[in-house]
Amino acid sequence: MNRIIDLLRHGSVEGEPALYGRTDVPLSPRGKAQMLAHLPVLKTVDNIISSPLIRCLSAAEAIGHLVKAPVNPLPSLQECDFGELDGVPFDHLQSQWPLLEAFWQQPAKATLPQAESLPLFHERVLNGWQQILSQDGKHLLVVSHGGAIRQILAHLLGINWTQPALYQQLAIGYGSRTRITIDDHPNALPVVRYIGLEGNEAPSNDA
Repeated sequence: MNRIIDLLRHGSVEGEPALYGRTDVPLSPRGKAQMLAHLPVLKTVDNIISSPLIRCLSAAEAIGHLVKAPVNPLPSLQECDFGELDGVPFDHLQSQWPLLEAFWQQPAKATLPQAESLPLFHERVLNGWQQILSQDGKHLLVVSHGGAIRQILAHLLGINWTQPALYQQLAIGYGSRTRITIDDHPNALPVVRYIGLEGNEAPSNDA
């Protein structure tokens, strides 16, 4: 039997558009609905691992209650810390726009002021991924952030995680789900079944 690992990004959040990393912004009502829309295919989840930030943990706990699965916060799944610009609305950052442009064009080199560097973020998330793999359960639900999910996918698919295309061109939408399966035999490689599906467009087979 395959092991299933579903990566669920948190839904849309309350607040103005901004870089939300460590800022503990809550889900909007729509954001929670986006996440709960996946419930029909999460009924077999037997273990939930979540970023401890409220936009992930609140929905993880709601899903855990409904499917009767434990929820385990894992700090290494938090989004990247964007330093001085974290949580500041873009409309208030006109004077910092050159810094943001440099970051978007060279995310591995142009670290924002007082922010976590991309290499440190990448290492942290991959440490978390190894912890996820050591968890019990045949169907795991991992509730996290767009940046963290991209790091995991880059690792599994051998994609250069320093390239801006990973962040600019790989869509991991709010409340979307990415599925990974691992065959139950020694040395089996993780297989990415699909990336970034919304709750209302999951394949009928969903395997």
